Amino acid sequence: MAETSKPTEQRLYARVYSPTFLTRFYDFYVLRFNLRYIWRCPVDSVLLPFFSENFSRRHLDIGVATGWFPATALSRPFRAQAKHELTLVDLNPNPLYAAKSRVLSNSANTTVQCVTADVTAPLPEALQGAQFDSISMFNLFHCIPGPEKLRAFSIYKHLLADGGVLTGCTVLGGKHATNWLNWLYVKAYNRIGIFHNWDDNKDDFQNALEREFEEVETVVVGMLLLFRAQKPRRDIIP
Repeated sequence: MAETSKPTEQRLYARVYSPTFLTRFYDFYVLRFNLRYIWRCPVDSVLLPFFSENFSRRHLDIGVATGWFPATALSRPFRAQAKHELTLVDLNPNPLYAAKSRVLSNSANTTVQCVTADVTAPLPEALQGAQFDSISMFNLFHCIPGPEKLRAFSIYKHLLADGGVLTGCTVLGGKHATNWLNWLYVKAYNRIGIFHNWDDNKDDFQNALEREFEEVETVVVGMLLLFRAQKPRRDIIP
């Protein structure tokens, strides 16, 4: 059973991840179609290698969707027989159950903990005092409304062990559109309420990360910002 920190509200971006959507549509529509053809950042050649290179045996994945990234990384031969500890965090329990089932079907040696939490809220009790060698926030921030979403860096950096790495990716706002089609897509997604990223830009993410970490790398591929951060500034309290 997932350990629960009560979310602030069940917003549309969280409710849209129903069991039906996750099972029948998410992998093809979001991972295969949208990321490659709309946001112009393919999964196989860019995002999966980025995730796998920064995936440790003691990992925290935030915003889990179907669990495709950790499950695929764990299915590789050199990882399949190794023991891993994986913690999954999401606002919606549906992705947590889907991701846990998928990971365990690919890697029986992996221990999986599920935590329902809002990443902009204080750390839930289930995570307090925990330490991870890697933390991922893939396809998370473009779904969260308001500038306060960047507080997640200041909250979750405290779970990163010395020598650990935090990585993630997010669709940027309208000013980063590369063509009229992805401009229309991101505009429509914001109007519907699935995305909340119209004003999101690279500089704001860069600045937020540099406030909390000593080493920060960012790169924009298509409309996606990829980020990697290490050495959290321990003296800064959220």
